[in-house]
Amino acid sequence: MQCRFIDTGFNDAFTNMAIDEAILQNCRVPTLRVYSWNPKAVSIGYNQNIIKEINLNYCKKNNIEIVRRLTGGKAVFHDLEITYSFIVPENKNLFPFEVNESYKIIAKALVIALKKVGINSEIKKVPEKIATPICFNSSNWYELIVNNKKISGSAQRRFNGKVLQHGSLLIDFDYNKNNSIFNSNNSFNNINNLKNRITSLKREINNIINYNNLAEAIKLGFKDNFDFNLIDDSLTNGEIVLAKKLREEKYSTDEWNYKLVAKTI
Repeated sequence: MQCRFIDTGFNDAFTNMAIDEAILQNCRVPTLRVYSWNPKAVSIGYNQNIIKEINLNYCKKNNIEIVRRLTGGKAVFHDLEITYSFIVPENKNLFPFEVNESYKIIAKALVIALKKVGINSEIKKVPEKIATPICFNSSNWYELIVNNKKISGSAQRRFNGKVLQHGSLLIDFDYNKNNSIFNSNNSFNNINNLKNRITSLKREINNIINYNNLAEAIKLGFKDNFDFNLIDDSLTNGEIVLAKKLREEKYSTDEWNYKLVAKTI
C-alpha cells in the first residue's frame, strides 16, 4: 500500500496543528508526517483546562507558545523532540475498530524506529490513571518505555471516517522546565519523580540523535511495520491553503485555545 511521507521541519505551534488538521480533512491515502516546533511550545489536550493546568506567566516570559490539540490526553512541552502524525482513512483497513488496538499497531512501528537509532524499547500495555497535567508523567494504551521509563507519548482521535494519531519521541528532556511549565500541587510531579519516570534518547545512549536521523528512522519504522510503499511528498496546494486558514481562524485564537472545552472540528 502506498503512503505519503512528509517532513515539514520546524514550524510554530499554530501552524503545526493546522497542518495536521488540513491533512486530516483532505486525506485520501495514508500519510505519515514528521515535524518539530519553533519556538518551543506546549500542546494541551482537547479537554484540558489551560488556565488551571499551565503556568501561563512562565510560558509568556520564556516565549513558549500554547496551542490546543484536536486530540485528547494531557499536555506536552515540545522542546527537545520530534513529533509524528499518522493520518489514515478508515476504509484502508489498516486498523481494527478498537482504538486501543490501533495504538498497539502504531507502537510497533515506533519500536522499530527506535531500534534503528540504537534504542531497545518496550510497549507498555496498560495505561495509568494519574492526577497529572503532564503527558509524559502518565501513560496511555500501548506507549513506549525504555528501562521502565516513558520515552514516547501519543494521542488519537477519529473524525468522519479518518484516524489521526500524533505523538512525540523525546530526543532529550528538560526536567526543570517541565516542572515549571505545569501547575501542580502534587509531589508526584516534582523533578525527582519526573526523572524516575521519564527518559530520552540522550539519557539512554548519552548522545544526541539529530532531527534528520530520527525522521529517517521513523519513516523506515512505519515502512517496515506496515509494508508501505513510502513516497516522499510535500503538502498539496489545497493543504497549504487550508492550513493557513485554520492557523489564522482557529489554532492561533483565544477562542480555541483558552476555552475549557474547545469548539469541534
